[in-house]
Amino acid sequence: MRVVDCHSHSLHYSFDATQTVDDLLADAQAHQLAGICLTDHYDKDIVYDGLENIFNIDQYFRHLSPLKQASAQLSTKLLIGIELGWMPNLTALYNQIIAGWSFDSIVLSLHVMDDGLDMYLHKQIFNEGVLPAFSRALKQMNDMVQAVPDFTILGHFDYISRYVPRQTVRMDYQPLADEFDTLFRTLIMNGKSLELNTRTTQKLIHNGLKGQAAWPDQQIFKRYLELGGELISLSSDSHQLGQVATLFPEAIDYLRSLGVLYVTHFEDLKPILTKI
Repeated sequence: MRVVDCHSHSLHYSFDATQTVDDLLADAQAHQLAGICLTDHYDKDIVYDGLENIFNIDQYFRHLSPLKQASAQLSTKLLIGIELGWMPNLTALYNQIIAGWSFDSIVLSLHVMDDGLDMYLHKQIFNEGVLPAFSRALKQMNDMVQAVPDFTILGHFDYISRYVPRQTVRMDYQPLADEFDTLFRTLIMNGKSLELNTRTTQKLIHNGLKGQAAWPDQQIFKRYLELGGELISLSSDSHQLGQVATLFPEAIDYLRSLGVLYVTHFEDLKPILTKI
């Protein structure tokens, strides 16, 4: 499966990961991936278990650059990325980080919404209902991608659906058509990639959805394509050993069924398309 997994985490830099970089590379090689992009969490001002969810970027590059260079001789290359968890007050800092470091790829994600409410922790996000929460998340993602314009991949647009309390609800296109269309037009106009994040599908399967119901609503990706979107990135969002390329064969079948011909990863912030 000669594709690149565009989104992954290691215990060295992401608080919620348990796999080493060596684990990650070995897992990627076992799946015969063309590459794996390490995109550890950088969520400034977010604290879990008493620790701010950031890492030393200089140390990150000192650690990973030799591994990246060595992997160039292997069947599976290591790429150096980052996942920036955005809030409005972090806009200037994140633009500085992107300008100051030579990342291959930058996943830009919304983990916290409504002026500081963590989707994982703060269930009051859903007090007005699931659909209003989904709507606000998409609108805030649109603000995010305009505020930090030099990223490469919009991370897990459906992240919020993992954490709906007491029920399992997939994000569907039709009730949120205006929000999706606005977001897609911004992505397309600026040449950004839409991520198919199989960790969300895995979570929805775990929560009880079956078959196609656990995958993103087909109308979401169909509409992205109709509007002229071309860049789609495939990501496992792996955190533990054995999660690299999770559901990738099924994901590729899903994309092919929609008429998608290529998936996109980034090297030196430049898009590289791979036929599927």
